[in-house]
Amino acid sequence: SIGNWTFYGCSSLTSILVAEGNKVYHSAGNCLIETASKTLILGCSTSVIPVDGSVTSIGVSAFGGCSNLTGITIPDSVTSIGDSAFEVCSSLTSIAIPDSVTSIEIGAFRDCSSLTSIVIPDSVTSIGGSAFMGCSSLTSIAIPDSVTSIENGAFYGCSSLTSIAIPDSVTIIEGYAFYGCSSLTSIAIPDSVTSIGVGAFDNTAYYNDENNRENGVLYIGKYLIDAKTTISGNHEIREGTLIIAEGAFSDCSSLTSIAIPDSVTSIGDSAFFGCSSLTSIVIPDSVTSIGSRAFRDCSSLTSITIPDSVTSIGSQAFDGCSSLTSIVIPDSVTSIGSLAFYGCSSLTSIVIPDSVTSIGSQAFTGCSSLTSIVIPDSVTSIGDSAFDGCYNLTTVYYTGTEEEWAAIEIGTWNYVLSRADIICNYTGE
Repeated sequence: SIGNWTFYGCSSLTSILVAEGNKVYHSAGNCLIETASKTLILGCSTSVIPVDGSVTSIGVSAFGGCSNLTGITIPDSVTSIGDSAFEVCSSLTSIAIPDSVTSIEIGAFRDCSSLTSIVIPDSVTSIGGSAFMGCSSLTSIAIPDSVTSIENGAFYGCSSLTSIAIPDSVTIIEGYAFYGCSSLTSIAIPDSVTSIGVGAFDNTAYYNDENNRENGVLYIGKYLIDAKTTISGNHEIREGTLIIAEGAFSDCSSLTSIAIPDSVTSIGDSAFFGCSSLTSIVIPDSVTSIGSRAFRDCSSLTSITIPDSVTSIGSQAFDGCSSLTSIVIPDSVTSIGSLAFYGCSSLTSIVIPDSVTSIGSQAFTGCSSLTSIVIPDSVTSIGDSAFDGCYNLTTVYYTGTEEEWAAIEIGTWNYVLSRADIICNYTGE
C-alpha cells in the first residue's frame, strides 16, 4: 500500500515507478498512480483519472498541495471525495463533481484560491467542514436540494462570494459556515433551518451593513443572529422572531433588560453569555428549550421564571449567575444539565420538580448560600460534585422513602449530602 499523504506537496514530481502488476501513467509535469486495489490516486499537475470504473474514491489529500493542477475530470465511478483531497490546489479553476458522489469531506477544496465555480450534484447530502474554506475566487455556488447540512466553516473566507441560496432541505448551518465572506450581500434562510451556529455569517457584507440592523440587532429570516456588544439599556426583540441564535447577545455587557416576544421558541447556546448588567428576564410560554451557557456569567441577574413549556435546560445555562437568588423550574423539565447552576452563590433554596430524573455533574457546585433543596423521588442519579462547595446546605427534603434515597446513584465529591439532614417522605408541608 501507499499511505495517505505519501507524496503530499511534491509539486515538481513528474513520474513514479511502482511494483509490477500496477499501472503507471506519467509524462512531463503530470502523474497518476493506479494501485492494485485501484482506489489510490495522486496527481501533480494535469491528471486524468481512469474512466473504466476502477477508481471509486479519491483518498485523503490525494491531490493535496498539487499547486500546478489546473483541471481534472472526476469519473462517474467515484462516490466520495476524501478529506483535503484537493487542498491547496491553487491553480485549479473549475471542477465538475459527478452525480455518483454523495459526500464532500472535510477540507476537500480548502485553499483552492483560483477556483471560480463548482457544480455540486443532487446526490450530495452534506458539505463537510472547511470544504471550500479559503476559495477566495469562488463567486457563486448552487447548493442542491439534497443537502441537509452545511458544516463548520464550509465556506469560510470565500471573499468573492456575493450571494447564496440555501435550499429547503437544509436543517443545520454550523458555526462559521460563511464567516468572512466579505462580498456576501444577499442571504436567504429557509424555514427548514432549525439551527445556525455561532459566527455563521460574521464578517459578511450583509452582517456589516448597518442598513440590515435594527437598533444594532441583526435578523436573518426567523433568526435573531447577532447584537453588537455596544447595545445598551432596554431592548425589545422583533415580533415574529422564532429563534434567538447561538451567541446572539453574547458579551452585551451594557444590556439591562430585554423583552422576548411570544413567537420565540428557542434560546440558543450562549445567547446571553456575559450580559453582566442584565437584571431580570421573562421567558415566554412559547419557549421550549434553553441552550447551553444561555445565561452564563449574567452576574446581575437576580431572578428568572422558566415557563412550563420548557423541556430542556442546557449545561452551564446559569453558570456564574452570582446574584440569582431564586429560580422556578417547571414540571416539564426532565433533567438538570451539568454545571447548570454552577457558581450561583446567592441562590438560597430550590425546588426540583418531580419530572426530573437526573441532576448533572457540578449542577450546583459553588452555590455557597444554598441552605435547603427539595429533591423528588423521581431522581435516580446525582452526578459527581453536583453539590460540591454548597457548604451551607443543611437540609434536603426528599419526597421518597429512606430506602429510595439509599438507592439513588450519587457521584463522588457530594460529601455535603452525607452531613445534611435528609428529610424523607416530604410532602411540601
